Amino acid sequence: MAARQDARAAAGAQQQKGSANQITYDREAAMLDAAINDAVRFIDKQPDNTLVALETVTLYTERARLTGNYDDYRNAQVLLDAATARGNKVSFPCLAHAKLHYALHRLQAASAALDACPVMADPVEIAGLRGDIAFYSARYQEAEELYRALVNRVGTTPQYFRLAILRNKMGSPGEAAALLEAAEKRYHGGSATMKAWFKVQRGLIAWDRGQLDEALALYSLASDELPGWWLIDEQLAEVKRLKGDTAAAKALYEGVIRRYGLPEHMDELARLLREGTNRVDQARRDHLSRAPQGVSRSERRARSRSFHPVRDTRRGARARAPKRRAATVRRRADCIGRRALSRGPGGCSGRVHRPRGSKRMEHGAAARDCRPDQCRPR
Repeated sequence: MAARQDARAAAGAQQQKGSANQITYDREAAMLDAAINDAVRFIDKQPDNTLVALETVTLYTERARLTGNYDDYRNAQVLLDAATARGNKVSFPCLAHAKLHYALHRLQAASAALDACPVMADPVEIAGLRGDIAFYSARYQEAEELYRALVNRVGTTPQYFRLAILRNKMGSPGEAAALLEAAEKRYHGGSATMKAWFKVQRGLIAWDRGQLDEALALYSLASDELPGWWLIDEQLAEVKRLKGDTAAAKALYEGVIRRYGLPEHMDELARLLREGTNRVDQARRDHLSRAPQGVSRSERRARSRSFHPVRDTRRGARARAPKRRAATVRRRADCIGRRALSRGPGGCSGRVHRPRGSKRMEHGAAARDCRPDQCRPR
């Protein structure tokens, strides 16, 4: 890890010498490395300074989200536990604990930390985290009510972003895209990571809608915001693979592997080479039909990194459940509507679900007494 930080620092210094205004992944990572190193040295001199310790915990989680190195979560946990042990119950850093638990998908622990918050804790932060916990616990209505209340009351970037992610998961990509644009317009910070992240998420929504050209354009814009970020490169590679440009996808994966050597990228390159060009059309069909084999590891990883990165293999199934229920309702409503048009005002065709052994009903009685939930598709 130290060697990787030294390499990033050297790359950042070289890029800064070449262009003072250019912000790249290596430069962002090198700045985080320097900030964390300075903070750790300061904490060694003033171990009782809780504010600096909490800020360093935030820096660790930001670097973990940027680099994908989960050792930083362990470092953040150790530092947070030490800072908490030196404090008292009144100064318990509940939000820091809740955010870290949530980032690692320890939802019950995150909820317990929020319950222990003192009265002076930020109510907006608490409400937002409670909504996040409800969302990833499959309590979608509760999460949406909290998110919409925060949008109406506060209306800042994180609130719009949260609601956008929920609406996309609930099957409303058009509304999600509009909410993401609103979140992006309200962001006035200088973080190139956040600017690129907005475009990555918009690209994922286009991906969900089968609009690969739009997704490719948005990923390219994200790469312009933060060149060299492996998360963007792997998304670009996946779209190019689905569009049939196997050579470009292979070059992108090889570049990411050469720079960072992460095993998941080696797996994706191996999958690409194993598929070969003759299977690209099938991969595209799998993606457009949303078959499980059409969802790559890189796509799942990009979706898992929001403001607080979460990894949960059950989340996709939970998020798809409301869509399946909605599709069932639409099919049943369509069935009932067709029968109403073909059979007249009775609404049913006379084929009524009844318990085994019951007497057959006359057609007229069936039409009068039937309920929508009794209609069966032909």
